[in-house]
Amino acid sequence: DRVDDALNATRAAVEEGIVAGGGVALLRASANIKATGVNADQAAGINIVRRALQAPARQIAANAGAEAS
Repeated sequence: DRVDDALNATRAAVEEGIVAGGGVALLRASANIKATGVNADQAAGINIVRRALQAPARQIAANAGAEAS
């Protein structure tokens, strides 16, 4: 069963492409947000989204005992 699951996962990754784990895709997306907002409310919302995208990687780092900031 495990071998079949691994083979199926590998086939799917080859056929459909893969996304790096550990929140890397989200972290990269947060770094590419170039918007600044035209007022303080929009800027705050953009920062909320940016921090939310970083949250999984921060949590993984914290769980590993690393500084997550």
